[in-house]
Amino acid sequence: MPEVACVIPTHDRDEMLVDAVTSAATQTRPPDRIVVSDDTGADRCRALVASWEGRWSVPVVWVDASGAGAGTAGASRNAGAAAVPAGPDQVLAFLDDDDVWSPEYLERVVGLLEQEGTDVVVAWTAADRPGFEMARMVPGLRAADVVARNPGFVGSNFVIRRAAFDGIGGFDPALPVSNDKDLLVRALLGGLTYAVVPEVLVTNRVHGDGQLTDKTERRAAAVRRYRDKHRALLSGADRRHLAAQIASIRRVSAPTRSVRLLETARLAALRGTALVEAEVRSRRAERRRAEDDGTR
Repeated sequence: MPEVACVIPTHDRDEMLVDAVTSAATQTRPPDRIVVSDDTGADRCRALVASWEGRWSVPVVWVDASGAGAGTAGASRNAGAAAVPAGPDQVLAFLDDDDVWSPEYLERVVGLLEQEGTDVVVAWTAADRPGFEMARMVPGLRAADVVARNPGFVGSNFVIRRAAFDGIGGFDPALPVSNDKDLLVRALLGGLTYAVVPEVLVTNRVHGDGQLTDKTERRAAAVRRYRDKHRALLSGADRRHLAAQIASIRRVSAPTRSVRLLETARLAALRGTALVEAEVRSRRAERRRAEDDGTR
C-alpha cells in the first residue's frame, strides 16, 4: 500500500477549508497525512488547523507558504508537497480548499493506480451549481490534445506518484492560471502514463470569493503567459482558441468602452474563423464517409 499525502492549498477561505479537510479526513481510504499549505501565513488559519488535533485519525499539519515564490496556487501546492517527508512509495493527492471529495474518492483512484501501475489517475469532477459544465477526462490523450483546452484535469481530481511529480518539476509557480493543465501537458510530454476513473468523485464549489475563473485583466495576462510558454505545441486553431479566450476576458474587464468594443470585434472575428474551420472539418468528414461508402 502506498503512503498517500493530501495537500490542500488555501487562501483566506477558512469556512470552505473546513469542508475540504473534512472530506479528505473522512475518506473510506483515508490519507496518511493532510498538509494545509497556507499562502497567507495567517495566524488565524494556523490556529484553526491546530484546533483539529485529535479530531480525526489522520494528522493535519499547517505549512506557511506565504514565502513560496510567486504566490500562486501552483507555488502553494509545491510548498505543501515539499513539506511531506520523502518515502519510497508515495502518492500525492491535491485538493483545493473550495472543492470536496466524495467519501470513496481516494479508495477508487489509489486503487486504480495500484491496479494499473500508471503514474497518474484522474477522476471526474462536477460543479455544485446548475449550468456549470466541466469536461470529463478520457484515456489516450496526447499533449497536443490538451494544450489549449483542459480535458477535465484540475487541481483536485488526480493523484500522482511522488517520484513522477518530482521528476517533472511539480507545478509551475509562475503560472497564476492553467497550472493544472500545464502540469498535465508536461506529464504527457515526459512520457507519464495515466488512467481514468469514469465517475464523478469530486465536487467543485462555485462561489464568488476570488476564484481564478473571474474575468480580470490579471487573468487575461496569465492566459497569455501560458500561451507563450507552450507556443511551439499550439496549432493555428489552438492559438485562435486561446486568443478568443483572452479577448473574452478583456471584453468583460475592459476599463473603457473603446477597449470593450475593440475586444468585442476581435472576439467576433476569432469566433467567426472558428465556425468556418468547424464547417470545413465537418464537410471533410462527410466526404470521407461518402468515399468510404462508395468503396464498399
